[in-house]
Amino acid sequence: MNEEALAKIPGTTFSLKFGIEGKYYAVYLCRGSTPFKTKQLNILKGTTLNELPEEVENGLRYLLDMEEVYLSPVIVDRVVNDLIEQIPKGGQVFTKETTKKQYVTLSTGVSQLISKSEDRAGKKSVIEYAPSEKSKFDATAESIGKILLKTPKPLPKRDTTIEHSTLKPAINSKDDYLAIDEKVNILTNELQIVQGSIDQHTKEIKNVKKQITTLKKQTKELKELTKLATE
Repeated sequence: MNEEALAKIPGTTFSLKFGIEGKYYAVYLCRGSTPFKTKQLNILKGTTLNELPEEVENGLRYLLDMEEVYLSPVIVDRVVNDLIEQIPKGGQVFTKETTKKQYVTLSTGVSQLISKSEDRAGKKSVIEYAPSEKSKFDATAESIGKILLKTPKPLPKRDTTIEHSTLKPAINSKDDYLAIDEKVNILTNELQIVQGSIDQHTKEIKNVKKQITTLKKQTKELKELTKLATE
């Protein structure tokens, strides 16, 4: 087994890591290999791992839901299998022991640090090999406490009177919503009344047209009868 059981999640920048949280096994959601979310499994450390596949899958889905990432069951199974293959049957988890490298000893003074930085920057070589050249550095380690630094200018005061004058009173969104809803209902009712009136007038117009057609027909018949009678 590798020092860390870690499985990449395809299609994302995340990885799934197997580890321990307290007395229980756990899975960690990582960015790359750095954990940032954890889900404790319902398996006590050192007990049987028969339920490990199901627990790892549930933990993975829980962590992805928290990040609003949704994967197909095929990819979820692949990630779970890749992680379980790296876990031994005993469930032993190895962790890397990292030691912080001490770059500065406790006995090192500020003057010594500046002096070392000057050496790395090449100031000593400029002074030693070309004393006629003017150094681009304004101070040395020996200048600490002797050079007065410029005091920063104070920030301009903000005019709070303008800010208060531009503030608008708070709006009661609930009352506004009720007023708008009532207005919509009134307009809807008026629209229905107008539509009903239009429908009624349309019906009356159709009846008038039928009556006109009937009158035209009767007038034509009367004309024909009158013509026959005169002959």
